[in-house]
Amino acid sequence: MRHGAGIEQIRRWWRRWPDANVGVVTGAVSGLVVLDVDPCHGGGDSLAVLEGIHGVIPHTVESFTGGGGQHLYFRHPGTVVPCRSIAPGLDIKGDGGLVVSPPSTHISGRLYGWESGCAPGETPLADLPSWLQSLAQGPSPVTGIGEGVVHQEPVRTRGERAEFASLWQIVGVELRPGDHYYLCPFHPDHNPSLHIDAEGCRFYCFGCGRGGGSGRLRRLVHAPRLPTSTRNGAANPSIRQATTAVTLPGSTEIRIVGDSAYQSVLLELTGGRRHYGGVRMETVAHLVLEPGNSADPAAIAVTIGGRTVGYLSRPDSARHRQAITTAIDRTGEASCIAFIVGGWEREHGDVGLFGVRLHLGAFVE
Repeated sequence: MRHGAGIEQIRRWWRRWPDANVGVVTGAVSGLVVLDVDPCHGGGDSLAVLEGIHGVIPHTVESFTGGGGQHLYFRHPGTVVPCRSIAPGLDIKGDGGLVVSPPSTHISGRLYGWESGCAPGETPLADLPSWLQSLAQGPSPVTGIGEGVVHQEPVRTRGERAEFASLWQIVGVELRPGDHYYLCPFHPDHNPSLHIDAEGCRFYCFGCGRGGGSGRLRRLVHAPRLPTSTRNGAANPSIRQATTAVTLPGSTEIRIVGDSAYQSVLLELTGGRRHYGGVRMETVAHLVLEPGNSADPAAIAVTIGGRTVGYLSRPDSARHRQAITTAIDRTGEASCIAFIVGGWEREHGDVGLFGVRLHLGAFVE
């Protein structure tokens, strides 16, 4: 058997090409088989039909692709699993195959990422379902899922539509009849970017690229949710975390001060280890007034996950205080999109500090 590259070889490659995408070889060499679901070619519908026949795919390691699809990872069964298309939009990546893995960047500019609670180390790798193995090893792609089922508009039963609506209710989305746009609950969304076809039981988010049918939605809704401070950081140095809605949306980037004193906190928030290329992790920060601060009663602390990571500079505190105070009076908190950046570790003791960048709206004069 041909063995893959060792850890030292991979480290050398990563130092030489720190911005490269990541490819994972599938098959016996890695012990992995991946189901590649491409909703643009009917993968979501194909999977829904197959799950209706064979049963629901077990919970396992799962990533979303930059093109809006899914990669479902399974344990290799020990016998040859060929790479092949098993239905429209569904490909098995087995022996001799390769998949692009997080934190790679798609040609569209979107990042590959691990679904919340489904990264390696967060959920166990499931065994490859026997029916998927049979389809991969069968003489021809699965029959009964062709032009008449997938590529025509599927007719959904009343029960299917009711389940679809109830799944959205779990994540706070109340469906209306027909096609509409909503705020996406799976990423920080400030303008409705989630398109849902309530009658056809399909969805696609133009913000985060997630899409599919009831099967995909079921996995997203019922995936384990980890605390924001620990989710995904160790596995993905460039991620977008699932977060709650912010009360101070905006796109003006400002730097905070004093973050150099909170490096250990920032390291923990980003997963507890450094990466050669550093990190760029999106999350939500809260802005907290500190009238009891003896050094500066006008200070505004910046917290992430309930832990202080720095302060607004005095000029930025003055500029944004009114908006922050108004948000606290109105909603009980002032929160905004934040990015933790930097924190690299390279050769010869080249270690970079973490920094925090806030995205705030225009301040009130």
